[in-house]
Amino acid sequence: MNLTSQPAYIIKMRAKPGTGDKLFELATAGMKKSGSSDRFIILREDNDPDVLWNMEVFRSDAAKENYENSPLADELRDEILSLLAEPPLRIAAHPYSVAPE
Repeated sequence: MNLTSQPAYIIKMRAKPGTGDKLFELATAGMKKSGSSDRFIILREDNDPDVLWNMEVFRSDAAKENYENSPLADELRDEILSLLAEPPLRIAAHPYSVAPE
């Protein structure tokens, strides 16, 4: 598969103070449940555990669109947004290289 044909996101989310654990749990559970991602990495900042970075690579444009329009995405989006201290930063991207498995 051509990596550059796979859509991806980099998302930064800042949880309200003390809700970083819940945000991390929701984001992780959502990525596992959706099945639309080829791979994802969820990171927490060392100096601010209420900041989460999500790097997600979708299997295809169709998989991304199906997820974004799914009931699961709506459910997670509403719950995640209720935990945020500020609007998320979302950057659309495409991967160009991947470390070997």
